[in-house]
Amino acid sequence: MASKNKRTKRALVLGAAGGLGVHVVAALSEAGWEVVAADRRRLAETGRESLVEGAGASWHVLDDEPDSLAELMKGCTALVNAAATVSLSEPYQALMLDNVELPRQLYLLAADAGVEQMIQISCASIYDGERGVRTEESPADPYNDYERTKVEAEDLLRRLRAQHEEGPALTILRPGLLYGPGCTEMSAGLVTLVAMLRDLASYLPGLSGGPRTNWCHAGDAASAVAVALEHADARDTTLNVGDDTTLSFGEVLTSIAEGYGIDLGPSVPMPTVTFWAMISPLIDNEFAFGRMRGLLRLLWKRVQREHGLSSPLRPRLDRNALFYVREDAVVVSEKLRQMGWAPVWTDFRQGIVPTIRWYQQAGWVPRFDTEALQERRDGRVKSQYSFTERGLGEITGSRRATSLTLDMEVTLGQWPAPMMPMEGCVEGSITIPGLVREAPLEGTVELRWEPLPTMRYEFGFNDELGQAHRMSLVREMRLPRPLCSWSTCRGTLIDRYGEDAGRVQLCDEPAGKPNAWLGVRA
Repeated sequence: MASKNKRTKRALVLGAAGGLGVHVVAALSEAGWEVVAADRRRLAETGRESLVEGAGASWHVLDDEPDSLAELMKGCTALVNAAATVSLSEPYQALMLDNVELPRQLYLLAADAGVEQMIQISCASIYDGERGVRTEESPADPYNDYERTKVEAEDLLRRLRAQHEEGPALTILRPGLLYGPGCTEMSAGLVTLVAMLRDLASYLPGLSGGPRTNWCHAGDAASAVAVALEHADARDTTLNVGDDTTLSFGEVLTSIAEGYGIDLGPSVPMPTVTFWAMISPLIDNEFAFGRMRGLLRLLWKRVQREHGLSSPLRPRLDRNALFYVREDAVVVSEKLRQMGWAPVWTDFRQGIVPTIRWYQQAGWVPRFDTEALQERRDGRVKSQYSFTERGLGEITGSRRATSLTLDMEVTLGQWPAPMMPMEGCVEGSITIPGLVREAPLEGTVELRWEPLPTMRYEFGFNDELGQAHRMSLVREMRLPRPLCSWSTCRGTLIDRYGEDAGRVQLCDEPAGKPNAWLGVRA
């Protein structure tokens, strides 16, 4: 009779069609495992097929009968449970069947089938929020019902393991905040948030500060599964999984924007603890939160409609989610590293760029991309329409008044047609005595026709010390003097701290003449 060590390496992966599950299937297949992939959904329904191309797995659609799971476990040496209902807003009763009862059933079935090891995917957010650095020995202190179900599942599985000496060894993996191609939960909502902000404003500021945390790429969490199945020290223990780089929440949002290829203005600081205290009455108001959630859903539907998307991503706004932007949370993965594991994606800023590219190729998020901008600059868009503007004016405000000279080339995607809103890009130079002389500028322009024609310019530039500034200008047609009003721009100069540095008033050269009418000189 063959010994257990001689058995075929066969692993059953539950939740295999999910955002983490597909990476686990790919990692185990690459590591030489025979993979039995099971999920309630068909892989083709998830849009994640590209992530398991070439993986030698057999795929199965589950029903609710335990017998089907028992049949799939026959001959398996390992069981990986990546199945869960992930939600910060659902009540306990809506979560416990998948997050608590299913792991219990799986362990008992695995014990009957002779499975040697079970890996339960938990989460690193269950730790005490008052402790910034989190090792496996840090106390658990669940903050919401989702985390409570994860802690309850861990405790239940440990009791079952103690009761079944011959049952599967238990390994609990606690990944940090997950992201990566195919992921749709938790952090993926931030990707939609940046997209909605960019859709509302053509030029965004950066963001700095906020609580610091490290992240976990789904591919690295999957490779941790493969290591845990091969290493004896991983049995009957708990292992954290996280990358090497601790980032502030502001840096995370800025990295997502840069991953889209969005040009950012000067950074503004994250809200302070005082801010959270001020808005706490709103946080505790379910009616107000419901209204905000509804608004986000409408904005995201608008983004999908305008960009022709069909996306499983959803913006998330939950009271419980605000906890994750208030406290530091650094996940230490030293135990796993001692087993030979190391993350491929050591920095969220490194991993988010290909993640967003995957989302864009899958049609899950829009393109505000520099590629489209570069096409206009290079003249590859045949119907594009360009014209130049030169303006003279002044900046007034808290500092002394100073003059301003602005030269811009405006490029629209096509010849302007009445009632057709459009976007374009602006390039040129700006001179502000005492601040900068003929500094290159770059940004965007929007043209809207209702109720009267309006053009909005947003662009950034660096002063002579290399410090970033941005300017927002609006050209509006107003009655009863439409041409003269159109020849004037008004706006604001924002300094490197994100503060108002002065009010801008600019007239087409020569001053007082209605020169600029989409390139037609009066």
